[in-house]
Amino acid sequence: MKVAQNFSVVNLTQQDIPVIIEDTKTRHPWIPVGIIMPDDFFQNITDSYNNSTTNAACVGGIADMIFGKGIYCENESLKNDFRKMLSQEEIKRVIFDFKLYGNACFQVYWDDSHTKIIKMYHTPVQSIRAQKLFTSPKVEGYYYCTNWNDMKAQRNKIYIPAFGTSKEKMELLYMKDYSPGKFYYAQPDWFAGLQFAYVEAELSNLHLNNIENGFLPLVMVNMNNGIPAPEERDTIEDMIESKFTGTRNAGRFILTFNDDKERQPTIETIQTDNLHEKFKYVADYAQDRILVSHRVTSPLLMGIRTAVNGFSSNSEEMQTAYSILQTMTIEPFQNLILNQLNKALTDGGWEDLGLYFEQSTPTALLASQAADTGQTIEDVKKDIAEVGENPAVTDTEGEGVGGEAQLEQTPISMSNPNFTKEYEVYKTN
Repeated sequence: MKVAQNFSVVNLTQQDIPVIIEDTKTRHPWIPVGIIMPDDFFQNITDSYNNSTTNAACVGGIADMIFGKGIYCENESLKNDFRKMLSQEEIKRVIFDFKLYGNACFQVYWDDSHTKIIKMYHTPVQSIRAQKLFTSPKVEGYYYCTNWNDMKAQRNKIYIPAFGTSKEKMELLYMKDYSPGKFYYAQPDWFAGLQFAYVEAELSNLHLNNIENGFLPLVMVNMNNGIPAPEERDTIEDMIESKFTGTRNAGRFILTFNDDKERQPTIETIQTDNLHEKFKYVADYAQDRILVSHRVTSPLLMGIRTAVNGFSSNSEEMQTAYSILQTMTIEPFQNLILNQLNKALTDGGWEDLGLYFEQSTPTALLASQAADTGQTIEDVKKDIAEVGENPAVTDTEGEGVGGEAQLEQTPISMSNPNFTKEYEVYKTN
């Protein structure tokens, strides 16, 4: 007669592929956007930046390269006015949001006649939710809240009309790129690498807790005091899972109390060969996938050194990789930002600005290019600046800008998300 074996497999938490969901059936007048929970998109993206070293390096490095030395205008008569209207610090913050979240926005303030923009500020895009569409074919407004997870804070939310839809003193210019299947929001260009950012974060938790609590191998726990009822078995499994599984519980010990020695649980170690090599493979693979999602042609450009760089020398790698990254990643971002910003400023009474990004190229690459072409470093800088201009918004027959954009900057103040205060300041002037 065969004895029935009662064997349970404890299923660990499963992670599905991240998908951005716009909750269009919400009862709220705004549209929540989430990945795991109904409105956790921005928080998950923020966590992936804070907890993944490779992701943080890529987001920060590429955002800095997009910004370069800032946005300037060719029109000599408008340079000072443009600099006062929109500071470089506000632009840099918007670019960082654009790279990290795939979405960014400006507070836009108009003069009393609503004919010209007089000031633009960065607004933290994670605090913004789009107004739900009913009959209008486009979003006509947005809601600002300091904490969308706090019901009390939601009651104090502020409604802001979208840029170009009202005659209000302040409007919100929401900037995003096209994302298939999305209407209200956009997904960041690196979103396909979000899971691997989670992997890096979990690996760091695993190693940290193993170091703090001691190393514990995989084990099988056999309970020798009879077969419990299904409900009781499920309870025991849940207790063991909550206490001893997950990266934060690495290294915990088991303490049991028994009536006699024969009923004590047996704990058998499950040997896993080459575990350190498997962890290293997962870490290297996760890092590689994150770099691919950001379209980083060489980790060295982000300050990341890997065992195999794919070039015969670091100098050759830097030059070739920088050129590819500039063409395939940086310039598309810059053109997108310049096009949207230029259109808004043109509608806002600022014409013939000739906006362009002044590139920030590594000195080593400038020196190498200058040696190859027989030019000076300043000439190379000028050529790069001219190539980096956006043909959609600049005059191709105008003069090169060169070093003329090197203007002394006025003191930069921090962004103020307090809309009411800013509204009153400009209302009284």
